[in-house]
Amino acid sequence: MAAIYSGIHLKLKSAKTPWVDKLKLARFAWISHQCFLPNKEQVLLDWVSHALTGYYSKKLQFGGEIVEGLWSYLNDVLHSKKMQKLMEKGKIITIRFTIAQIINERISACSSEVPHKVDVSSLPMVLSCCQGILASPPFSIIYTSKSELLVDLLHKLCSLACRRLKSSEALHSTQLFDVLLLVFSQYLVTQRQQSNQSRIFQQVCSSLLQPFLLLRHLLSSRCWVDEDEVSVRQHLSREINSKIQVALQTGLFHVDLLNSYREELLQSNDSQGKKPSFSKGLAEPTETILLKLADAAFFSSNLHSAIVSSSVPMLYRLAVESYCKDENQLLCFHIFVRFLDCLRFPKEKSGGDGASVEWSHWLLALDQLLNLVFSSNIYNVSVDKIRCEGIQFARYSGVAEMLLTYPCPGTAAWFRCLRTLILLNHSIVEPSLDELVSLAWVDAEVGDPRVRRAQEALLSTLLETYTKLRQLPKLFKELQGIICRPAADELRQPILSIGLTGKLRQCLLEVTSSQIVDIWDLVLESLEMQIDDLAGSSDAALKVLTMSILLHAILFNMKTLDDKAPVPVIRKTQVLMEKMARAVVVPLLQVGAGVDMGTSPWAVRARSAGLILSNAWVEVDHMLRLNCGKYVSPAGQAGRAGTDSWNHSCLLPWVGLAEWKAMAQAPLPDGELSRHFLQLLSLQKMKRILMEPGDKTETDLPSLRAAAASVVSSGRAAVGSIGARGWDGELSTLNGETYGVAHWHLLTTNLPLLVPFLLREEVTYLAEVVITSLLQKGTGEVGQDEGSLLSIPAMCQSLFSSELLPEIQPLHHAILLGLTQRVRGLTAAPRAELPTGLQLARSNPDEEHGGCSNWGLLFSPQDSSLLDAQSMFSSVKVSPLLTLPEERLNLLSQILDLLSTLRLDCLSNADHLQCFLLLVSLITTLKPSCEKSNISKYLQVLDKCYFLLTVLLTGANEKAVFRLAHAGNILEKVLAPLFLISSELSPSLEGPAWSELLHTLQCFLSSFIQKIVERKQSMCLNLEQIITFLSNSWEKAMAKEERKIVAEQLLVVALLTLSCVVRTALQQTEKSRHKSRALPPLLTQLTRLLGSVLQSHFDRGGLDQSFSVPCVTALLEAELCPREEQSDGTREERIPDKEGLKHSDLYQSICSQVLHHLATSAHDLEPLQKQLEFLQVFCSSSELCSDRNVKTGIPSILGAVKTMLAAPWMTSPFVRSLDSQLIGLLTCMSERCTDHQFYLLVKSITQGIEVVNLWKGRHPDVVSSLILTTTLLKCSSRENAEKTLWFAVPQIITALLALCRKTALDEHLGFKITLLSLEALAVLIQQGEGMLSNPHHVTLAFDALLCIPLDQLKLDEYAEVFQAIHEVLFSIIQSQPKVLFNAAPTFLKCFNRLVLSVVHKGRQKAAGEKGMTMESKVILECARLVERMYTHIAAKPEEFAMFSAFMVAEYINELQKVTLNADVKKLLAAGVYHLLDLVTENDLRFLNASLHLGVREVFKELYGDYVRYHKSKRQGEEEYTA
Repeated sequence: MAAIYSGIHLKLKSAKTPWVDKLKLARFAWISHQCFLPNKEQVLLDWVSHALTGYYSKKLQFGGEIVEGLWSYLNDVLHSKKMQKLMEKGKIITIRFTIAQIINERISACSSEVPHKVDVSSLPMVLSCCQGILASPPFSIIYTSKSELLVDLLHKLCSLACRRLKSSEALHSTQLFDVLLLVFSQYLVTQRQQSNQSRIFQQVCSSLLQPFLLLRHLLSSRCWVDEDEVSVRQHLSREINSKIQVALQTGLFHVDLLNSYREELLQSNDSQGKKPSFSKGLAEPTETILLKLADAAFFSSNLHSAIVSSSVPMLYRLAVESYCKDENQLLCFHIFVRFLDCLRFPKEKSGGDGASVEWSHWLLALDQLLNLVFSSNIYNVSVDKIRCEGIQFARYSGVAEMLLTYPCPGTAAWFRCLRTLILLNHSIVEPSLDELVSLAWVDAEVGDPRVRRAQEALLSTLLETYTKLRQLPKLFKELQGIICRPAADELRQPILSIGLTGKLRQCLLEVTSSQIVDIWDLVLESLEMQIDDLAGSSDAALKVLTMSILLHAILFNMKTLDDKAPVPVIRKTQVLMEKMARAVVVPLLQVGAGVDMGTSPWAVRARSAGLILSNAWVEVDHMLRLNCGKYVSPAGQAGRAGTDSWNHSCLLPWVGLAEWKAMAQAPLPDGELSRHFLQLLSLQKMKRILMEPGDKTETDLPSLRAAAASVVSSGRAAVGSIGARGWDGELSTLNGETYGVAHWHLLTTNLPLLVPFLLREEVTYLAEVVITSLLQKGTGEVGQDEGSLLSIPAMCQSLFSSELLPEIQPLHHAILLGLTQRVRGLTAAPRAELPTGLQLARSNPDEEHGGCSNWGLLFSPQDSSLLDAQSMFSSVKVSPLLTLPEERLNLLSQILDLLSTLRLDCLSNADHLQCFLLLVSLITTLKPSCEKSNISKYLQVLDKCYFLLTVLLTGANEKAVFRLAHAGNILEKVLAPLFLISSELSPSLEGPAWSELLHTLQCFLSSFIQKIVERKQSMCLNLEQIITFLSNSWEKAMAKEERKIVAEQLLVVALLTLSCVVRTALQQTEKSRHKSRALPPLLTQLTRLLGSVLQSHFDRGGLDQSFSVPCVTALLEAELCPREEQSDGTREERIPDKEGLKHSDLYQSICSQVLHHLATSAHDLEPLQKQLEFLQVFCSSSELCSDRNVKTGIPSILGAVKTMLAAPWMTSPFVRSLDSQLIGLLTCMSERCTDHQFYLLVKSITQGIEVVNLWKGRHPDVVSSLILTTTLLKCSSRENAEKTLWFAVPQIITALLALCRKTALDEHLGFKITLLSLEALAVLIQQGEGMLSNPHHVTLAFDALLCIPLDQLKLDEYAEVFQAIHEVLFSIIQSQPKVLFNAAPTFLKCFNRLVLSVVHKGRQKAAGEKGMTMESKVILECARLVERMYTHIAAKPEEFAMFSAFMVAEYINELQKVTLNADVKKLLAAGVYHLLDLVTENDLRFLNASLHLGVREVFKELYGDYVRYHKSKRQGEEEYTA
């Protein structure tokens, strides 16, 4: 065969052989083991390289298919496993440099404007070959040894990627970007290895800078589409961007180039008094970079400005990161200046859309540049002024002047630039402060929310800066001047926003009172000047209104003066108050007298301004009277308030009654501000009346009622309007659309003041608004306001769920009444056809108590309606009459939801009864239709009714319910409708609504029956009546099969709840002889009835296990309960149980099902807990769990539990959740076993943990046996069983050690067995305190700990194993002190492994490493455990004092090798401090002498911190210790 294939080389070289055959021969030669050629791989690689070189150099000619075949062949060779294996064995195979040149040329050809078809078709193979070459170090040398080729490749790949990104075609493949990322990585390695940084700079600038910047811009600005590959957009683009920045930083701003930048930029400063430098560095590196940026021909004119504006901040950031240290701030400033000049801001920004877009690009770049200057602390005011003659200040001032000369308030970056300049130095903008306030505040037209946020940030910084400078009056003086300038005020936006008002509040709290008074005086002077020209001037009226709103904000947010305020400030305040009242408020209120408000908008604004300032004056006057005893009000002792709601003379005596009346009665178009502040004045009037000392006069109460009524009625139409918008709380935004929200906000914030003086109709109106808003909000009929805007539904929701509402009893009652009336409206039917309960619920209280002012009384206990209610529960049961459509059921459900939110436990007795009767009436009246959806809605309504009944039963007035009728009658009335309509509920049994109803019904029954037991009134009679009712219902259901299924489930729930409550009462009342004799017969009746119902269920197929198992468990507990009572009594009272358990077959059947279910399928947690609880109760019965029952005996139960624990879905958290159930089950089993049976049980479990099971592949058996071993050790057993268990402990410890060693050798066995073995070991040592007599058994635990590897585990596994090892060590140190005394070195050896592991894993991560957050949390928790163990070790000085120095030395030696994370180091150091408490002077000398030099320095630092932070504190504590 060798002779046949030996001529392949000649055929490949022969010109006569067709190229198709050559390719076939080459492929055959590569894969065939029978083709013998000397150095075959190198020969074939050279052949294909020669063929490709010949084709592209025009020496060989063949078709495009052959070219693609050659590239494909080369790609297969480069990526073949055969080639990889040969490389791994060290065989030397090389590839020609011409291949690199060809690859570069092909990529360049594809990146041209019109690529050749052959080049495009072969490009994927070319890229794949390039990837194969660069991924293999022996091949990549053709690029790395000639960096020009690698730079050329990177340049051309970037150009190709840019061409792809520019096109509108989708990016379906990641190949190009994967190769580009690989080339970047290779280039960065080569870049770091080169020593000539000037050469690298020239390479980057000449070949790479422009492609890099273009590629970066296109990656960030491309309009990505769904068809684009997701990884390119989300991952690769970020990685490429990161690589570009690293390459540029290393190439352009290397540390070695620092002197070149200094010579270029600081030459004028450095050359003074020095000889010229003849450095071999670069000439003008900054200018070189800027020339490349200015080359518009490469980037194309439409992209040039965008690329420059996005690239300049990035390049400057790289320069700052490299050079902004070692006092190079001035150099960084000069770089900033050069980059800023590169932006070339246009002289005008109004040259069309293109110029506008370009201007926004420049502003964005300038914003980023200034932020870098500020965050890097490049500008130091003092240094610049003293050393640099203010060069930086002059430049920044020029920037500020340019920004204010060409303002752009529609761009957020413009505001951000000005803010940064203020943060740098407020003096930069102070010369043009008036222009800044005008352009950025008063006259700025801002509509975009993002721009508005930037504007608020600028103005907040401005306010904060002048507050710190104590020059806030100066800022407000400029502001007043701008407001008073002639301008189109109609177009001006509000002077204050909600965010700016908050900042103003903070600033006013920080400044002194004298400055606030100065600001106050400034505003008043401006107002006085404007009032003189106010008549007939709309412009002046707008200015007055703006300043009034500003002054209102200042006065409401300033600090109130008190007795500690300086006397001059108090006097000036008093003067200003009088000046404000007489010279501003009164003229503003009187200026519009006799003017038609409908045709004079200026008068409306003037009056609004007057009312705003009136309210502010009254509020400030009131606060000063309360807080400042030295203040004398200018109003003096005003007279009593009149009964008219419009009369506010008691607040402002300078305004006459006629003027107040005219203001209240005059129609005001667009006068929402006036109406709002008239209401506020009414509230102030009410407060003034209520706070007047002495007895109230006859006119006070009518005045209060009139004022309250006027406040509520004035905004009724606005609150009910459909077009109400959200309100931000600012006066400047209060208009016709927001007035309704503002009015409702005023009402809800003053309800405690208003409601006591409102009539019933007005309170009912408030309740109706609340209910209607909440119902509309639930149905989505109102729009949801965005952000923090106030809205009526949101305020109603807040009021409804607040703690304040129950305190406002009239409103609380009115809301309850409104909800009940809506329920009556939904259940509208002829009154005569309804049961008594619904007739009572639908009775109108107004008819019964027409003028009654007692809001809490719906009907009196002496009323005939109470007798009707009592007769309702004793009446004959009637089938439900009323069927509601789905729409009404939905609305009814919403109303019941509101009732559940309402605090029903705060109701009066009468309201409590009313609500209870309403719910009972709904239950007894409604019935579902035949549609399944209607049944589901009906069940939801029932569920909420029963839930509300449960709430009422737990309320403060629950006794009122039981006064209506006997408890048995009430419960029968509530449950009977469910049985009467049971046949109609059958279609919904599988839905979630039915299961939720059963759960809620169970809670209701439990609460109700518990109340019967607690009240101790006719308890047995009521319980017997309930049992009789349930028994009769069961008999009726048996007659009709369609009723039977629903009735069975209802009866199961009712009987189950009843038996649980009775059984609990029986167990808790052993002292009462009467109850102990009366309750067991009742419990026997219950068990008989419940057993027959359950048996009927199982005969027909049964319930699902999640429902049936708890029922049968309760039945068994109830049946066993009387036996326990008999066994606890005296011998004479015991009754022999001859019959045995009445439902033992049922229990056996359920047990078989449970055991089968445990062993076969996965489970949810709650059903599994219920099944284990059933098995526990089952095992507690000697009759059920005996040797005769093989299928349900202890061995079968144990086998099923082991199978369950061995299941793959049984995780560690799941097992921990089942811990209490497993302990209870094993405890019952150990108590029921004989000594021999318990021995066999222990033997079965211990045999399962032997290592031979791992050899046989029985890993699940080992897992289950380990869990059972741990659980069994936690059980409290009888004496003989305990001896049997501890007799097997040596075998258990040996088996655990063998398991740890085996799992340490085999990783695939997983860490689960290791973790369970350690948990078992920890429990065994804890429980073995005083039981483990042989210390050798405990020392075996150390061997188990030492064999467990910690370095190979995943993060989550590492945390659990670390904690388990720590728990074992903690158990030894706490429970085995005798063993610890002799085995301290071994203990420390195990613990030291934990310390070293934390030290190595807790090292600081490099800047580029990821995954910090999760790993840090885990390592911090492990370090915390180590610190805790250090404290336990230090607490046992007898055992560990002699080893403390060695432990410290171990820690220091490891600490010196790594740089620890700061938090981890802090925890470990805190633990080592406790060890140092045990170290003596001799130990210190030993450590200083034995530690190496570097380690000794680390120890000195640690010991110094110990003395400073820990030892001094401990000594201080010892001084005060007895």
